[in-house]
Amino acid sequence: MNIFSLATILGLLSLSTLSSASQAAESSWFNTDGARIRLISLPAANGTQFNAGLQIELERGWKTYWRSPGASGLPPMLDFQGSQNLASTRVDYPVPTTFGDKTNLTAGYTGSVTFPITVEPLFANRPVALKLTGLVGICADVCIPVQFELSLLEDGKGLSKRDVAAALLQAQSRLVGKSSDQFYVRSARYDDTTLDVEAVLPSDDDASALMVEGPESWYLTPAQAYKTVGRTAHYKINLKDIPKQANPADTLLKFTVVSGNSGIEMSLKPVRH
Repeated sequence: MNIFSLATILGLLSLSTLSSASQAAESSWFNTDGARIRLISLPAANGTQFNAGLQIELERGWKTYWRSPGASGLPPMLDFQGSQNLASTRVDYPVPTTFGDKTNLTAGYTGSVTFPITVEPLFANRPVALKLTGLVGICADVCIPVQFELSLLEDGKGLSKRDVAAALLQAQSRLVGKSSDQFYVRSARYDDTTLDVEAVLPSDDDASALMVEGPESWYLTPAQAYKTVGRTAHYKINLKDIPKQANPADTLLKFTVVSGNSGIEMSLKPVRH
C-alpha cells in the first residue's frame, strides 16, 4: 500500500496553498519545508507549442518522487484546469535515481529537478495563462505531502531569463531515451511470485536500476541488479502487490532502465517461465 493514506490525502484540503503572481516566464517561488517550487516557461519562436517546466529545488537531505516511485512513494499529481488558451499539456520526467535498501527501493530525485511540460495553445500567437495545481511528496526522515498552486502568463514576447532557459535545457537533456542496440531490455519472464528481467547496458554497471510500470492497480517496487555479467544486468521484482486476478502475460508493461546518468524506456509483455 502507498504510505499516504486516504485520510492523509483528504487532510490536504486543509493545507494552505499559494497562488503565485504571473511575471513574464516564471511564477513566484512556493516555499515549503525542504524545498521551493515554481513554474517556468520559454516563449515559442512561432507562437505555437512552447516549453514550460515545474522546477523543484530541494535542500540537502531532502528528496521528491518520480512518476511511478513504487509502493511507498507519492508520485506527482499535476492538474492544469483553470488555464486559459490551453489545448493540451504533456509532462515528462528526467532520469530518476533510487533510494532505500534493495528490498524497499523508491525512485525519485535529490538536489534540483525540473519536469519538462510541453504546452499546446488552443489558439496560436495568443497568450497562454498557465495555471498548475499540484501535489508532490517532499521527504527527509518524514514525508510531507505538499499541495501548491502556481501560475504564469506566457505571451511569447521577449526572452526568458538565463536561469530559466538553462533549467529547461538541462531538464530536456536528462529525459529518458528510447532503447537502442546498446541499451535495451532483452527479456522479461515471470512465475507466481517474481518478475525476472534481463537488460543490456551501455557499459559495465553494478549499480543500475529498473522501474516497471503496469496498470494503476499494480504497485511494483524498483529493483537494483542482483547480478551483472559484463554489460548484462539481471533484476528480480516481487509481484506480491499486483491484483490476484492479474495476468502478466496479457499486460503490456513499461520498463525503465537507469544506468549512470542515462536511462531508456521500452514496453513489452512478459512471458511465463
